[in-house]
Amino acid sequence: MATIAFAWYDLAVSDGPQVATVIRERSSEILASWIVRFERSPLRFRRTTKAATYTAQVANLVELLGVAASASQLQPGSDATRELERSAAFLGGQFASEGATGYDLAALLLELRDVLAGMVDPDATGALTRLFEWLTVVALDGMAASGMQALREKVSEQLELGTPIVELMPKVPAVFLVASPASNIIDDILARAWMLAIGTAAPCLILDVGGLADAGERAFDSGFAGFLRQAEGSAVQLLLSRARRALRERVEAATNAHGVAFQHFDRLDSAVVHALERAGHLLMRRG
Repeated sequence: MATIAFAWYDLAVSDGPQVATVIRERSSEILASWIVRFERSPLRFRRTTKAATYTAQVANLVELLGVAASASQLQPGSDATRELERSAAFLGGQFASEGATGYDLAALLLELRDVLAGMVDPDATGALTRLFEWLTVVALDGMAASGMQALREKVSEQLELGTPIVELMPKVPAVFLVASPASNIIDDILARAWMLAIGTAAPCLILDVGGLADAGERAFDSGFAGFLRQAEGSAVQLLLSRARRALRERVEAATNAHGVAFQHFDRLDSAVVHALERAGHLLMRRG
């Protein structure tokens, strides 16, 4: 197996200068041929992406490929192909941000591979094929990672703006944490809730965590620590409602350490009744 691997590497190295020569002498022809092949590629479905949009990026890929070939290193993961791989990953992120499809991204790279393969000796096509398959994987992975990051940022923004921070009654503010906000989002939400409590001269702030998912509870501690630094020494009492035991114990220990008054309620309505009474509201039960 080792003999086969070294034989393939020797082949890839020996093909480098020939590929570099083709790229140096026929770069304009490579780009022109790629434009035609990309526009007609059977890999593409919706065909909303135009070749002209990515001609500069493809020209950069060809240039970087020429650099790698000049160094006689067409092996995936080598030092000479590192910039080529970074460019492919960046291209994947760009495709994701523009709403393009993975089919278009694969077509871009694989059609470029076929253009180059048709211009070099048959002995050099094996190394090119292996390298472009790897670049396609790298680009698609970059596209997926960029898409996931964009989704996480969108969800975080929605949680930050959409988390209910309300005044249930005069001087009875409450915040309802839901889903799995990141620690910095929790810190920001609690800071805004705290400003509402201070601004309304409320004696209590209700913090309902019954809607937090497991991941949200894990992120709660660091976000809550930032909030406690702001609330330290205040006379406002923190009312935690519907917290599971582990979270409740951590919150209680943290609030005690910072001199913040704390009380937990298993039910939200009990916390609301307590806050209403502290705010001076009179509750009457109808017969």
